[in-house]
Order: sequence, then C-alpha cells, then structure tokens
Amino acid sequence: MAQPTVAASKAAASAVAPAVVKAVSVELTQFKVVKDAKGVEQLVAAPSVMPGDVIEYKVTYKNTSTKSVESLVADLPIPEGLEYLPKSAKPGAALVKAAAKDGEYSAEPLMRKLPGNKSEPVPYNEYRALRWNLGQLPAGGVAAITARAKVEVVVPTPPKTAPASVPSSAITVKPASAAR
Repeated sequence: MAQPTVAASKAAASAVAPAVVKAVSVELTQFKVVKDAKGVEQLVAAPSVMPGDVIEYKVTYKNTSTKSVESLVADLPIPEGLEYLPKSAKPGAALVKAAAKDGEYSAEPLMRKLPGNKSEPVPYNEYRALRWNLGQLPAGGVAAITARAKVEVVVPTPPKTAPASVPSSAITVKPASAAR
C-alpha cells in the first residue's frame, strides 16, 4: 500500500515541505471492523484481509519539533481493490476531499462529466485518495485521521526490489495490535 504523505500548501511547498517531513512523524495503522455478538463494532488487528472485510485506516501525525507546523496536509491513498465507504472519513465535511485516479480533489460525492453537459457520481470503488487540510499543528501536537474501506479484491503485494523512496524515519507503519 502506498504511504500517507505530509505536505505543505502548494504555494509554500518548496520552502516548507522538507522541514515539515522532519518535524512531523507519521504512523499508519490498519484495523478490521467487526461486530461482536451484540452487534457492537470493534476494531481488531488486521494482518490479512479477505473480500467483504471492512478495514479502517488510522493515520496519526505528531509534531516532534518545538515550533508549530503550518498548512499541514494529510493524504491517504486508497489502494486498488478497496471501495471507500462514503462519509467514513474523519474529521470529515469541510476538511476532507477525495480524488479518483485523475488526482483531482473535490468534496464527496465526486462527479464526472459526461457528453451532453451531463454528469454522474463517480462510484466509490474508483476513489483512490483522500486529503485533509489540517492547518496548524502546534509544537508537540497530535492529529489523527481515519477512513474506512471495503475489501473488494485482495491484490497481492509485489516483492520489494528497491528501497522505499520515503526515509524510514519519516513514516512508521504498524499493524494494529489491539482494538482502540
């Protein structure tokens, strides 16, 4: 799965992005959403998933510096084989935008243009990313985002042939070990 990213606003990306990556640690966890005998949702470790499973991604951003980080943007890719669950992104509404494979972010539901000046909703299984404009993260501050998706197809992970392009100190990916 692609890693979540931390970036600054487009206007200040070249000046701020390197400092943001060093100042903010990012931890991605994945949980499987299950219901107990009483129908109450629980989040459990998800080392593997099957078609039909619902998973919840949680990304936690922590400002490890002594200064505020401005214009914090959180991106969460939605891998092929997953269908984003509508309105499951938290925090939602004004802060989150979605994108299909075209990479154009907009509020959900995404719409696509059709001939004849018509449009139709983009199916949720075509959503490929979510983006939150989190704004300022104070020194020592923590922010978290979550989103859910349904597994449609299990896509095998290809073997790694080269090191990741993101330094391991910038992003930590941990499997969920317990319900939250």
